[in-house]
Amino acid sequence: MTVQEVIDEMQKPLRYEFIGNEKDFEESISENIDEICAGMGLPPIVAVGRQRMIHLNGFQIKPDILIRHDDGTMTVFEVKKANERYPATGTANQMSAVGQLLLYGNVMQAVIGAPVRLVLIDNKIYFRTYCAFVGNKLPITLVEYQNDRIFIPYCCWGGD
Repeated sequence: MTVQEVIDEMQKPLRYEFIGNEKDFEESISENIDEICAGMGLPPIVAVGRQRMIHLNGFQIKPDILIRHDDGTMTVFEVKKANERYPATGTANQMSAVGQLLLYGNVMQAVIGAPVRLVLIDNKIYFRTYCAFVGNKLPITLVEYQNDRIFIPYCCWGGD
């Protein structure tokens, strides 16, 4: 897709709004993680972990979803879902994931000694979030997950 086609797609109304909180949304993503990873062109999955506490050098992290692939790489998913009562906080929630994911990526790369892909997944990726990612060339892929649809407005890897 061209940049303009991505922008046009992002500005369309939400096709499918997930009803429930972020924990429920994470559960739905976990139940469909094979299809999501396949749709993203990721290597086959060997193991999936959710909300696992990882300890390293006196501190800990707790990523939402960890995927180990058969090529030895890993993908870390940070799940965000706008608060239904305060939808205007959606962009702020997505941007708060940047620091989390960068930390998770560095820690997990130190732990496994292999490349780690970082993914922010939400029901709707906001245009302002997209602009921040493109403008700063962040090493985090944006994924919009709506029931039977995966839209990737920003990808930081070559589909490896």
